Amino acid sequence: MKKHTLLDNIEFMIKKAWSIDKALLLITFFQIPLNILLPLISAYLSKHIVALVTQNVVVSVYAVHILFLSITILVLRIINNHIESRLQWRAFGNRFHYLDIYNEKIMTMDYERLEDPEGQINSQKALNAILGDAAGTQQIFAQIISILSNILGLITYSAILIAFNYWIVLLLFIMTIIMYLLSKRNNNWTHKHKNDWIAIDRKINYVRRQAGNFENAKDIRLYNLSAWFENLFEKYLYDIKKWWKKGEKRGFALDFAVSAMNFIRDSIAYIILIYQAVFNSLSAADFVLFFALIGQYSGWLTGIISSYSSLYATSLNVSDLRSFLDMQDKFNHEKGVSLPTEAPEITLSNVSFRYPGSETDTLKNISLSIHKGEKIALVGLNGAGKTTLVKLLCGLYAPTHGNIQIDGQNIFAYNIEDYYSMLSVVFQDVLLMPASIAKNIALCEEKNIDKTKLEHVLKMSGLYDKIMKLPHQENTLLIKNLNNDATDLSGGEKQKLALARALYKNGRMIILDEPTAALDPVAESEMYHKYNQCTQNTTSIFISHRLSSTKFCDRILFMENGEIIEQGTHDKLMQQKGKYANLFELQSHYYREEANK
Repeated sequence: MKKHTLLDNIEFMIKKAWSIDKALLLITFFQIPLNILLPLISAYLSKHIVALVTQNVVVSVYAVHILFLSITILVLRIINNHIESRLQWRAFGNRFHYLDIYNEKIMTMDYERLEDPEGQINSQKALNAILGDAAGTQQIFAQIISILSNILGLITYSAILIAFNYWIVLLLFIMTIIMYLLSKRNNNWTHKHKNDWIAIDRKINYVRRQAGNFENAKDIRLYNLSAWFENLFEKYLYDIKKWWKKGEKRGFALDFAVSAMNFIRDSIAYIILIYQAVFNSLSAADFVLFFALIGQYSGWLTGIISSYSSLYATSLNVSDLRSFLDMQDKFNHEKGVSLPTEAPEITLSNVSFRYPGSETDTLKNISLSIHKGEKIALVGLNGAGKTTLVKLLCGLYAPTHGNIQIDGQNIFAYNIEDYYSMLSVVFQDVLLMPASIAKNIALCEEKNIDKTKLEHVLKMSGLYDKIMKLPHQENTLLIKNLNNDATDLSGGEKQKLALARALYKNGRMIILDEPTAALDPVAESEMYHKYNQCTQNTTSIFISHRLSSTKFCDRILFMENGEIIEQGTHDKLMQQKGKYANLFELQSHYYREEANK
């Protein structure tokens, strides 16, 4: 990954802000002179009041001077507060822009990278730079204002104090540099160990989500899993507390050192000032002025340390965000070759795939051709590699070795989003959204839904009778815990809805990855035969653990340990009396026994 420096990140954020909201930058730089003027005017106000008192001016003149300076300070403070509130509001919008960018990246990046544990850690680190009002992408402009105000204030005050006594300026400056180095070292330690507690954070969040997931509520109660969740949560909480404790110890040591140096620095500075007042005839008014300026000068110096520390920490978070956004995809997201206009032919040449961190290949040197419009069944025991092969064909994984061609073009030659558009895929897990049944199937706005087509796919999926009995029929909302008027579907009904969704999309490639697992064998067989009728002009791939459901396919591929060890029609494979035939006989014997009972 590219390493981003502090200045590089500031430039990145400023350029982005300029393209999003120019007013944000204008407000940012307009506030800086106000931050310097306000304390300076307050210091001179104190000097002026003391001077008036020592000169024995009349009360009316004294009152007019105080009133004028007080009104000036009041007006400047009102303007400053208004600018600060506008800045926070616009910075809030700026943060949400990055949240939008993050969400787009999450939904479009290669699935394989997102699924990889390293990718998940990177995405969580990036999200930490966005979530919450204290996130760096929102606060960075306030931090830029703070550090520039402190730097310019330091320069202004240095010019004034050097004329008084340059030793004070030198002392304050050296002590501040020491504090800066300590602060930077602590920030670097925090960033270096960030991955250690981010990984634990992910586990804590996972346990929290699963414990509060409504779909898990029945199992948690019936199998008394609450204690297991609590113990797991306590374990991860204990692990992360150890990291927090290390960080807090370092932070306490840093705060103690900074406070001690602040005390020494300010004490020496005030001793020099008192010496000047006692032995060098420093006037009372000038004493008050320089006393205030030294205190404020210390504030500018400390402010530089504090603001730089905050800005540097934010920069590290921005680096996390940018590193995540810069993650390179294997698949093509730019312009690609034209998609096939009909059912495609698929060719796999010596394709192997290995999951990140694994020592062995899940798929091993597979060579296969699937002809246009051919119906293929992938069968085999669990762990044979069927779903992994399907994910490769879907463009969710990239082969570790070998290549996949679609109609003679390497899969990487297609724009991957365009490639997805010609796929109708149904997995075991079904994504339901809090919208109407019609929208969940058509996946578009109400006005664009083809009602005739919708009715047809509902009938083909076997869901039509159920939907027609609902109060609002296809306009009934789903997910009851989000909508009072919604309905919930059973496991089998969810799978039927997913089948209807795939039929409605009418992709040129149909892939079913055991979507009928919640159905009984007869219902599954009927469902697959309906699919066979509806997909005459598509290239279709079916996965089922029930071998009888895929007898209608043109070719059956039997997989074991990541390899295709047998292939042919059902009758041909039965004649071979190999592993497919043995498994088919075993299953059919079981079903015959159940039927007899």
